[in-house]
Amino acid sequence: MKTKLVIADIDGTLVNYGKDIMPLTRQALIDLHEKGVLLGIASGRPVGDQLKANAAKWGLDFQFDVIIGMNGGQLLDVRNDSYEEFFKLKAEYIHEIIDMMRPLNLNPFVYKEGYMLSGRLDEEMKASAVRNHEPAIPCKEESELWETDNAKLLFRLPPNPEEVKKIVDFAAAHPRPYYQSFLSGPKMLEFQDPRVNKGVALIEYCKKNGIELSEVIAIGDASNDNDMLKVAGLGVCLKNGTPDTLAIADVITEYDCDQDGAGRYLYQYVLNTL
Repeated sequence: MKTKLVIADIDGTLVNYGKDIMPLTRQALIDLHEKGVLLGIASGRPVGDQLKANAAKWGLDFQFDVIIGMNGGQLLDVRNDSYEEFFKLKAEYIHEIIDMMRPLNLNPFVYKEGYMLSGRLDEEMKASAVRNHEPAIPCKEESELWETDNAKLLFRLPPNPEEVKKIVDFAAAHPRPYYQSFLSGPKMLEFQDPRVNKGVALIEYCKKNGIELSEVIAIGDASNDNDMLKVAGLGVCLKNGTPDTLAIADVITEYDCDQDGAGRYLYQYVLNTL
């Protein structure tokens, strides 16, 4: 296939959960850029200074051509300097979901401009603030979490996989037509408008830039990457991916993220064909 765009998830794909980019992956991005391939990142985090700063943080002397944030709820076309938002979760639905999940005693949080607003400031939120260089602030009144529409609502999950499954099953047992729930990592459950996903934003970007989806390679590792992998000409899942993402991928890497799986794959199967 002819490759015009390579777009990838960040955590568990380009970087490990210590937030370090894998060295071969970094060099593969540089080599792809030098060969004229467009590059993008697609994250569950908001488009903003944090996502834009990744290029410099990873030692790249160029910016990504496209940045998808909030699992497809935000689209930044860097080359054309355009920004769009899609289908926020209504405030009343955020309230409803928090009430529905209340028996599980989880800590809900939402992204605000430049910080994370959470139900309480526990050790997980403190650690997240350090990892992501973004303040975590507990709300004074729980209603602050649903005072405005938001791209999504998140819940941090316990480390026990059996408990995670029970929580995911609980959320799935309470479906509504106006929200969807999914894992975006081993310890994160998210709720968003069902019309939002990384695939929708990718389709929009390609349509506006004259790129055929068959010319796109998408790389990811978790449920919130599934739609992006499905619509791309080639969907690649890291060996460490969640079971549902492994199941829908066109290709599964031979190595996981900690073993530089994305970089190894790009060199063996993409760069040597350009």
